[in-house]
This record gives sequence, C-alpha cells and structure tokens, in this order.
Amino acid sequence: MGYTFLMPLTANDRIILVRIKIERAKKHLRDLAAELLVATNVKKTVIVGNGDRGFSQGIPNNFLTLPRMSFDVVVIAGEVVHSLRSALDHLAWQLVEVAGNMPTSDTMFPIAKDINAYESSKIGKVKGTRSEAVKAIDALKPYKGGNDLLWRIHELDIIDKHRHLFSVAHDYLFYGDWFDGDYLFKASAPNFSGVFDAQV
Repeated sequence: MGYTFLMPLTANDRIILVRIKIERAKKHLRDLAAELLVATNVKKTVIVGNGDRGFSQGIPNNFLTLPRMSFDVVVIAGEVVHSLRSALDHLAWQLVEVAGNMPTSDTMFPIAKDINAYESSKIGKVKGTRSEAVKAIDALKPYKGGNDLLWRIHELDIIDKHRHLFSVAHDYLFYGDWFDGDYLFKASAPNFSGVFDAQV
C-alpha cells in the first residue's frame, strides 16, 4: 500500500499556479498570430450600398476588396486578455492564502478606473493579504492614469466578457464554419454592418 504525503505549497508552487494562466495567454497569442498570418493573404470583393443600407436603385455603387479572416481571431483575442486578467486574480488568491487566510468571493487583483476608485475598492479585494503585498500592488498603480497597461487588460476583459466581441481589425470580412456568407466589420459602424451570403 502506497502513501502520499501532502506538503504545504511552496512559493514556487504558487507561482506555477499563476503562471499556468500566463502560459495559456502566450499560446492564445501564438494562435492569434497564426490566424492573422493566414488572413493577410485572403481577400474577397463585396458590394456595399449607399451608407451600408442597401443598393441605390438596385445598382451596386461600391465594390470593396477586403481582407477576410475567421471569427476565431476575434475570440482568440478575447482569450488572450482574459487569461492575463485571470492570472492577476489567481495571484491575489495566492497572496491571501500565503498569508494564512481564506480568500473570499471578493478576492481579486484590484484594478480601477482612477486612483480614487482604486483606493475605495481595493480593501475588500486584498483583504487577508500581508501589508507588504498590498504595498507592492499599490506600487504598480493598477488604475487608469497610473498603470494604463493593467487598466487596459482589465477593461478589455470586461468588454469581451459582458458587452461585445473585440474589434481586432476594421474593414474586414469575418467568416465562420457555422454560417454561410461573411460578416462585414467597418470602423464607421462597429456594432453591425451586415452578413452577406455567398451569392451577393
């Protein structure tokens, strides 16, 4: 009969648990680069009507030759950002546990829209973390205007999860295996520009 002895997690073990998410972000980034490389060589010509509302007297007035890429690109871009934001939250969890405390559902890496929002919201998010860890987080200035990179990761993650897909490119045609035609994404109308069937 074999026995397994469980040892407390070391600092390196805890870093590995955070790094898993970072490595996943790197994989998604490689996948994104591969998809974009394919898209640079694929183009399709479509007909766009006046103001994207239709055709003027049934006569096409605008032929556009646009790059074409898979919807996978949009999804993968969101997964890159989500994995990075998730790594920060995993770090916050580990910081509470290493201090000998129990994380709560409010435990997360604090990032805010400005310094005032950061100061008022961080207390619940880092509760149970050692004061040295809180000082280290404070030094990163994780708010807009302090550390814009961290704020952008946070904001883009929220947008991708709760609002709409990323616009990783404009004036592109997006396609998917699960529908016929192409989705036209235009910078001037980012929410919806239309789905064109293969015949059009």
